Order: sequence, then C-alpha cells, then structure tokens
Amino acid sequence: MNIIDKRNQKQNQRGFVFSLDLAIAIIAMLLMLSLMLSQLEILKNKEIENVERIELQRNAFFAIDSMTKNRDEERPLLGLALYDSEKHRVLSNEIDTILLKDAKPVLFKNFFISRISIGEIEKMFEEPGEKCISADRLVLVNGKKKLLEAVVCEK
Repeated sequence: MNIIDKRNQKQNQRGFVFSLDLAIAIIAMLLMLSLMLSQLEILKNKEIENVERIELQRNAFFAIDSMTKNRDEERPLLGLALYDSEKHRVLSNEIDTILLKDAKPVLFKNFFISRISIGEIEKMFEEPGEKCISADRLVLVNGKKKLLEAVVCEK
C-alpha cells in the first residue's frame, strides 16, 4: 500500500467520524425540538383549562350577583331580591325565600345552576356536572345574615 492510499484511508475514517458526529447532533436536536413541542402542547392545554375555569367563575359570580340585585318572579334564578312596595324598588342583597321555593331551572348558553342554598333552605335543580364551581355571597333573609351559595356547572 502506498502513501496516497493510506492518506485516503485516514481521510475516509475522519469523514466517517465527522458524519457520525453530525448524525448524533441532528438526532439530539430533533429530540430536543420534540420535547419542546410536547411541552408547548401541555402548556396550551393547561391554559385552555384555566380560561374555561375563569369563564365558569365569571358566570357563577354574574349569576349570584343577578340573584341578589334583581327580582324576576317568572324566573327567580335571575332575580331573588325582595321588593319593597313602599319605596317601589328592589332591595339589593335582601332575598325573598318564597321566590326560591318556586324557582325552576333556567337555560343558559354554556352553564347551568345545579343547586342553590340559603342557610337551611336548599333547592337542587340538576345533578352537578364534571366541572362545577361554588359561588357564595352574604345576604339578608328576614333581617338576618345568611350565606347564599350557588353551584354553577359547565354544560
């Protein structure tokens, strides 16, 4: 074997080692890229769940706020406030328990009220779903402070 063949053989070995190093580096980079993309997918799913939970909380607080500040005799779940006939106005945060006893479920776009309770009075409308949240508010019932609790669930 002459000197030229030995040089070619060494260059071929160096080329093979370089190719192997390059292949390992590319595989490592692809693995890291794959891990980063899977982590981004997990973060995206968690963010979607957080947004849905916040939306359900917002709906629960809006519903309980509407119950305590409005009066609706046809749909009491939209307004349970007591009406003062002398002043000709609704008394915010004072609840009419008679309206609660007559309350029926109300259809909302993306949530429903599963249960309402004021002290010892409890009214169940539908079985709770998988994703539910409870909202509380301090109200007056017959001049006494009571806790109004509404359980709101996602459809």
